[in-house]
Amino acid sequence: MMQSCRQRLLLLCLTAAVAMNMLGNTAVAAKEVAPQGVKNLTNMALSVIPHNVNSSVVTKLVIERNLITLNELDRQALVSYPLLEELHLDGNWVTAVPANYCSVVPHLRVLSLSRNNISRLDPEAFFGLDDLTELDLSHNQLTSLPSQLLRGMNGLKKLNLQENPWNCSCPLLSSIVEVTAANISIGAPGVTCAFPEAKAGKDLYETTAACYPSLTFTADPQTPATPVNTQQSRTTSAMLKTTLSSSQDQSNDWTPVFGNTWKFTACVVALALTTSMLIVCAIKGPSWYKLFHNYRHRRLNQQEDDEDNFASTVFSEIERYHNHQTFTFEHQNGQTEEEEDGYFEDPYIRREE
Repeated sequence: MMQSCRQRLLLLCLTAAVAMNMLGNTAVAAKEVAPQGVKNLTNMALSVIPHNVNSSVVTKLVIERNLITLNELDRQALVSYPLLEELHLDGNWVTAVPANYCSVVPHLRVLSLSRNNISRLDPEAFFGLDDLTELDLSHNQLTSLPSQLLRGMNGLKKLNLQENPWNCSCPLLSSIVEVTAANISIGAPGVTCAFPEAKAGKDLYETTAACYPSLTFTADPQTPATPVNTQQSRTTSAMLKTTLSSSQDQSNDWTPVFGNTWKFTACVVALALTTSMLIVCAIKGPSWYKLFHNYRHRRLNQQEDDEDNFASTVFSEIERYHNHQTFTFEHQNGQTEEEEDGYFEDPYIRREE
């Protein structure tokens, strides 16, 4: 009896040990899945970035495949993550990045905006991210990069640009020249041109090299650019700013080319119409003035003729009135003569009597 109790007790101890071992392994696995400082909110149908209500230390925030648009509420939420170093917003509904939007998380090192619908970037969209080393803009709708986009991001090493409908007109490629001069890799193959049609499907590096033959570019986009020292990079950047200043000004005025083509067309049509009107006015102006002068002179003559006709009409009416009065007087005199045979008492004759 005692032996059976001891066996049962031993069995219970073994079962408890196995259970504790399993719980420990589960805790370790859970810790591996969600390490400290990481907040994963993937596939939760979020339309706004949630605030860090517990004030916990979050260094990596993953909000992929949600409904985030990067509005003002999202920016206010990012303020509650002051120590954030990585922000992954892949597969959301972002269409644009306003100016100074990410300055509320100044310690950000990795920013991923892949697989959104971004078609416009403000020149100061990433201003304040001095520690940023990797920026992913792949699989969006970008046609060009603002020339001042990289200002202040001295530590940027990788810029993913593949799978975007790039417009490879030479003025717009000046920003790619700056990216190459700053020793920044633009990602794996897939960075190709979409516009204009003559350059569609060509590699972005090759097209840029064709536009700027005096500069050298890395032939293989898979390998990062050859490292250069800081002094050489600054010298190259200064040279590019001097030689491509006019192209940069054009690219600033030209930013979204594919999305705002109708604006450019409307401006061209308005300018053409205005110029045509000025030319027509300059050619036809003297003849129009002559026609106007003749028309005014004819109107004056017509007014004088109307006044003469009116005067003649008035005089004719007055003459008719006088004739009518004369006729009436004569008619009355005729009646007086006819009544002389009858009795008529003249008051003047009575006075004489």
